[in-house]
Formats: sequence, structure tokens, C-alpha cells
Amino acid sequence: MTDQQPRLPLIREAPLIRDQVYQVLLTKIISGDLAPGDKITERVTAGELGISTTPVKEALRRLENEGFVRTIPRRGIVVGENALTSFEQVITVRAWLEGLAARLCAVRVAAGELDDVSALTGPLALMKDPILRPVDEIVEINANFHDAIRELSGNRVIVQFVGTLLGVDAAVRKRALSDPDELQRGNAEHIDVGDAILDGDADRAEALMRSHVLRSGDHTLHAHPAEGPVS
Repeated sequence: MTDQQPRLPLIREAPLIRDQVYQVLLTKIISGDLAPGDKITERVTAGELGISTTPVKEALRRLENEGFVRTIPRRGIVVGENALTSFEQVITVRAWLEGLAARLCAVRVAAGELDDVSALTGPLALMKDPILRPVDEIVEINANFHDAIRELSGNRVIVQFVGTLLGVDAAVRKRALSDPDELQRGNAEHIDVGDAILDGDADRAEALMRSHVLRSGDHTLHAHPAEGPVS
């Protein structure tokens, strides 16, 4: 199974402006650039990003639904006091779900239920390739790797539930992989997870994936901010 030719990363649709705004604001909240109680003004934010206020409103609505910001009467939208707690809770849930997906995927490999694992071996081979790549391409390969594990797990509930967390995931991944040391560390952890799955070692695959997501999330909370333009 591991001898299959590497597949190039899937071509994804360009993220909507509101999703990019969401990721920019969430990154600022996680990094501490926007602290609890800080006010976020739609018009000012739109001006800084060079866009209209509509995608900013949509992004703020989503952030409020997820507990990162809140609306105070006569004051407006501010970063929530429990914003970082909300982030930690999202990461914890994602770690357990992704860990379970890795376990189920390994179980299916061990049982011979998967005839085609190229969706997994493709990104895995690219991660093992020493060629230097742009951060955006590395982010894409990493996303494809996680997507493949969830899909190959055969559990649609995990796919759907984690899908609701992918906005947070995208902000975390881009921020984390902008750090060369973290990029190497995360890449090595991904390779270990992928190898455990292909070996059919469910216990190891689950433990490694859960540990990776939790550690990466913790790193993101304490890393230096990485700026990213909205385009």
C-alpha cells in the first residue's frame, strides 16, 4: 500500500472573504493581539483589510456563535473573556475526534477493508519528500492528510462534526506551520501517525493523533503571531 505513487494535493475552492476575515480575527485573538474586552469595530476592521463591512459582519457573527466574541449593549462587539477557553475546548474536542478517526482508519487497514488508500499515502509521501515547499502548499498537504484520515475512517459523524471546526483548524494550521521548527515537528508527527495507520496499529495511531492535535494547539497559543493578508 505504501508503494503507490504520491498524489498531488487536491485543488480546493478559494476561501470566501468572510472565512479569511474569520481566520485573521481568530488568529489575532489566539495570539493576544486582540485581548479579552478589546472592541472590534466592523468599519475599522473592514478598512484595515481593504474590504466591505459585509464579510466582517459575517465573520463576527460566526465568532460570536463560537464564543470568541460577544456583543455588549451600547458598546458593541468585544473579545469574550473566555475566548481562549473556547479555543482550548475546540482543540480538545477535535483532538479526540481526530484520534478516533485515526483509530478507525487503522482498524480498517488491518481488516483489509480499504482497497485504495492513495488519499492517505499521497500526502504522506509528499511529507516524507525533503523538497522545500511554500507554506501555503505545506498547509494544503497537511489539510489533505487530515481529510483523508477522516474520510477513510468510514465514520460520517466524525467527518461532519470536525467539518464544523475547520475554520479554527485552518487558523491554527497556517499559524503553526509558519514557524519552521513547528513545521518540522508537526511534519514528523504526521508521518508517525500515517505510518501507524498503514501498519494497522489502532492504539498507536489514535494516541499519536490525539497528542499531535493537543500539542499543536498548545503551541499555537504560545507562538509568536504570524500575519496573513486577506486577498
